[in-house]
Amino acid sequence: MSDGRKQNGIATPDAWRAASQASRTERAERLRLPSGATILAARPAPLEWILAGRLPQRLLGAALDDSSASPAGAEREISREEILDLARFAAQLVVASVIEPRIGTGPGEIALEEIPVEDRAFIFEWACRALSEASDDMPSGAPNPNQEDHAIPANGIERFRSK
Repeated sequence: MSDGRKQNGIATPDAWRAASQASRTERAERLRLPSGATILAARPAPLEWILAGRLPQRLLGAALDDSSASPAGAEREISREEILDLARFAAQLVVASVIEPRIGTGPGEIALEEIPVEDRAFIFEWACRALSEASDDMPSGAPNPNQEDHAIPANGIERFRSK
């Protein structure tokens, strides 16, 4: 059917995909990058990152951690695997944020590796502000993952998963 619904009134996958794309485009912004290129990008909502399973465990742990569970100022070193998780997350976030030109390996797309590193870093930092702004909107007394003295216990995510 031409209106994007099957005969039973339920949306088709193509119609749902188009509605999702239209929503992203509505909230998109033009960004001028350090290279001078201009792109169209939309910040993914933090809930999108969590539901898609693309938020690294260390960052998710920071968002879910109870700051009273560990002494203030306590820090632990980031493991090699956590650094790799963060690098994968950064790449996924850049790809997810850019609407035009599309990032990918298909016709009419630009490969992520072809984008100057300064531009990728700029897009990543811009997109991460959504997470920062979301945590600023938390009610008073809620843990803030952006606090400098906020420690993340090594078992934070396992504690969350066991609930």
